[in-house]
Amino acid sequence: MKPMRNPLGKHVRDKFVTGVWLGIASILLVSSSALASDQRHHSAADEEAAVRAVIAQWVDAYQALDARRIAALETPDVQIVDRFGDLHRPSGTSENEKLWSEAFQMVRRDTTPAKVTIDRIQFLTADVALVQATWKFGEGILLVDGDSIPPFSQVDTYVVIKSHGVWLIAAHNMQERKP
Repeated sequence: MKPMRNPLGKHVRDKFVTGVWLGIASILLVSSSALASDQRHHSAADEEAAVRAVIAQWVDAYQALDARRIAALETPDVQIVDRFGDLHRPSGTSENEKLWSEAFQMVRRDTTPAKVTIDRIQFLTADVALVQATWKFGEGILLVDGDSIPPFSQVDTYVVIKSHGVWLIAAHNMQERKP
């Protein structure tokens, strides 16, 4: 004789199995959301670190008066507004290197480097960041002709873009900070 199946038991079992599957699916959904959020957080932190690194490399090249390294960290069509308000649009890396090289020819090598602080990084898109940094030239800038620029501070704004996986400076605006 075959045992009788309890239709109510099947219903309870089916509900239980469905509940277990819903529970597992919920755990997987919450875990994957948390993991994706964590990956986005790490990705954003990694991108900010990369932007900070390109600015730090640029500052290091500037303080070393190394026009070639600066030009390598900028896009070929970089736009620069210098501290006097003049717009420079070099057409290519070699012209940009020449622009910086000519500026550095006026500066004595023993000039005390500026103290630079990154004040803010704001991502406008995943591939475009706006960076604001304060430069403090506490002892001014010594010039090769014997003159000097007295101590001053400036706020520099950089537009940094990611192109082909590499962060580069696309625009740079230098603004003297008034007392």
